Amino acid sequence: MGRGLDVGRVLGVPVRLDLTWFLGLLVFTVGTLDVWAPTVTGTGALALSLGFSLAFFASVLTHELCHALAARALGVPTAEVTLYVFGGAARILSEPGGPGGEVLMAMAGPLASVVLAGLFALTSQLATGWVAQLAWFLGAGNLVLAVFNLLPGFPLDGGRLARALVWKLTGRRVLATRVTAWLGRGLAVLLVAGGGVAMLLDHSPRYLLQVVLGLFLFRAAVEGERAARRTDHLHTPSGPG
Repeated sequence: MGRGLDVGRVLGVPVRLDLTWFLGLLVFTVGTLDVWAPTVTGTGALALSLGFSLAFFASVLTHELCHALAARALGVPTAEVTLYVFGGAARILSEPGGPGGEVLMAMAGPLASVVLAGLFALTSQLATGWVAQLAWFLGAGNLVLAVFNLLPGFPLDGGRLARALVWKLTGRRVLATRVTAWLGRGLAVLLVAGGGVAMLLDHSPRYLLQVVLGLFLFRAAVEGERAARRTDHLHTPSGPG
C-alpha cells in the first residue's frame, strides 16, 4: 500500500493508480498494436492501442466501483479502489454481515462487466471501421474480465461466492476464507505451471504474462486471507477479563 498515484474520487470513492499500473498500460498498448491491421497502421494503430488500453482499464475501474457501491449499500465502507498491472481491487474495510451480503458484493463487479460487454458488442454491430473493431475488442475484454473473476479462488469474485457458500454451510467465516484462499493458491499454481510448460514447448515468451498473472494471484490470495483474518479478529468480541 502507499505506492502509486492518487487520482481523486469517483462517486465518493478514492481511486489510486498503483505503480504497476503504468507497466500494465505499456504492456496492453504494445501487445495490441497488431490487432488493428490492415484497417489502421502506424501512428493510428498506436493511438487505437492506447485508447483501447485506457478504455479497458476504465472498464476495470467500473467493475471495482460496483463492488464498492454494493458494499456501501450494505453499510460496509471502502477505503479505496486501486488499479494494478492486471486489474484492480476495491479495499473493503470490513466484512459483510452474512453470506447474502458477500454474494451481493461479489456479483456486482462481474454483472457490471457483462453489461459493458453487451453494450460494446451492440456498438460493434452498429458502427463500422475502426470504431466497430475497437468496440468489439472492448466487449471481448470485458467478457474475459467477468469470466476470469468468476473462477472459484479467493480473492477473485468467484472465490468470494464460494466463500459465501462454505460460510453458509458451516457458519464459520474464517474457515470459509481459509478454504477458498487455498483454492486461489491452487488456481495460481495452475496458471504458473501451465504458462511455464507452454513457454518450454512453444519456445516463446508469449506465455510469460500468464506466469506473472499466476504469481500475482498467489500473492493476492495470501494477502487477502490475512486481511480477512485481521478484519474478523477486529470484529470478534473479546472474552471476559
